[in-house]
Amino acid sequence: MGKPRLGTVLAGIALFIVIGGTATAGKGLISGKTIKPGTITAKQIKNRAITPAKLSPSVSRNLMGATGPAGARGSAGAAGPTGATGQAGAAGQAGAAGQPGATGATGPSGTIEPLSDEAYDIQVPGGQQIVAAMLDVPSGTYTLMAKANMTSTHNGLNFLDCTLWTDDTDGVDTAQTDVNFNRTVNLAMMSVAPVSDKVEVRCAADSGNAFVDDVKLIATPVG
Repeated sequence: MGKPRLGTVLAGIALFIVIGGTATAGKGLISGKTIKPGTITAKQIKNRAITPAKLSPSVSRNLMGATGPAGARGSAGAAGPTGATGQAGAAGQAGAAGQPGATGATGPSGTIEPLSDEAYDIQVPGGQQIVAAMLDVPSGTYTLMAKANMTSTHNGLNFLDCTLWTDDTDGVDTAQTDVNFNRTVNLAMMSVAPVSDKVEVRCAADSGNAFVDDVKLIATPVG
């Protein structure tokens, strides 16, 4: 069965309105029985006189058109203002202490190699000073140690001495004594001194000839 036409629907609506009214005709009230079918058309109904509230649900459904396609998605709205900062949370519990690491192995101790020189049976002319032992060293501060056995060959008293020299400029320690003919003495010297490049043991015999033997010179860097 097809849908009723709009004119028929509107005529029916008007009929109900007229029946519910208070208009009079002739000798009494106008009722649905006194209205001839098809005599009230859309032309007799005032524009906008029939509101949606007057329509039955079934009539409203028949008047509705098909659902249209969904519209395009609207653009995103502007970001709202930043909310207030929340309260700071409670501090977490401290983590457990880690285990101590293993102790590393002790490295080998450093050693400082001393520099040394030796000499034997060196003649010492009377009244002269000779170099009995010598070391060329890097610039630095050194502990210097030296010893020499010195024998006088002079027939009489002879003054003998040996001295530690640095860089041809300073005698930093001296050992000396008077001896008689063919007498041997041990002369020992020691000092801590800065050195630029050279250390020497110099020996002399003032009154006559002598010789020096078993000379040892050691220079050990400090620090």
